[in-house]
Parts: sequence; structure tokens; C-alpha cells
Amino acid sequence: MRWPGHRLALGVFVGVLALWLGVMAIVMRHSALPPEASGMMLAVFEPGTPEARIFASLTRAEARVVRPSALGFIWVVAGDEPGLAGRLVEQGAVGAYRDLPISPTIAGCFAFADAKIASFSQ
Repeated sequence: MRWPGHRLALGVFVGVLALWLGVMAIVMRHSALPPEASGMMLAVFEPGTPEARIFASLTRAEARVVRPSALGFIWVVAGDEPGLAGRLVEQGAVGAYRDLPISPTIAGCFAFADAKIASFSQ
């Protein structure tokens, strides 16, 4: 059996995926915090980095650990001293980004909607 249309569909899928990855790489690079930033932020490390190495890097960068995220290579940290984002990158982080305004969970949007509904009933 031959399905010539599947090659086209596969080619379009690969092309769209490559374009999306390229655009996301540009967006992520431009959304990183400047080196002098401080406050609450996400410290992103290479996937697969051991937790002990991440924790040591956070300690050397003088970051206060708030919590790890669901992904083991992204940690929520804080610091009042200017330059925290730069120190994180110097200690091995891929980048530092602003913390998300809500905590994403497996339930996703439903958890956010439940929290909104619960706040109305009080």
C-alpha cells in the first residue's frame, strides 16, 4: 500500500515543528531577565541536571530557594540583592525568568477555575 499524502502531511508537521521551535528559542532568549534583576524568579537549568548540583549552584548564587517546580530543572528562587539573575547564569543556569503568576498543576485551567469559584463563595 502506498500513501503519498502522508509524506506531505509528515513534511508539513516537521516544518511547523521546526518553525515553532525556532520561534520559541527566540522568544525565550528575549524574555530572560537582565543580569541585574532581583526578586522572585524561575531559575532554569539544563534538563537532567542533578538536584544536588542545582542546589549548590543556587547556594553559590546567593539565591533563597522558594520551591522546586514540577519539572526538576526549574526552581523558584528569590533574592533582594541586585544581580541575582546574572549570578544564576554564572553558576550554570540556562536563564532566569519571572515567576508565573499562578501555580500550574496537573489540573491546569480547572484548578485555576476552582480557586476563582472558591474565592467567590467566601
